[in-house]
Amino acid sequence: MRKDWILDIVIALSAIFIFALMMLFLPTVLPAAFGYVAAFLVFVLYLTLVGLFVIKRFVGETPQKKVKN
Repeated sequence: MRKDWILDIVIALSAIFIFALMMLFLPTVLPAAFGYVAAFLVFVLYLTLVGLFVIKRFVGETPQKKVKN
């Protein structure tokens, strides 16, 4: 049984958590419009980098089928 979906759920929940934090705190540091845009860009950048990491780390590592003679 494959458990790949667990990693996807962890990534999604962490991305939503980071996005929520950025939406709350960046508009207080930056002007409101720039804070919201920066929060969105951080969210997209996080998902992109984590997606590239998962692809690089896990997609190419499928077990090789043994050849039966």
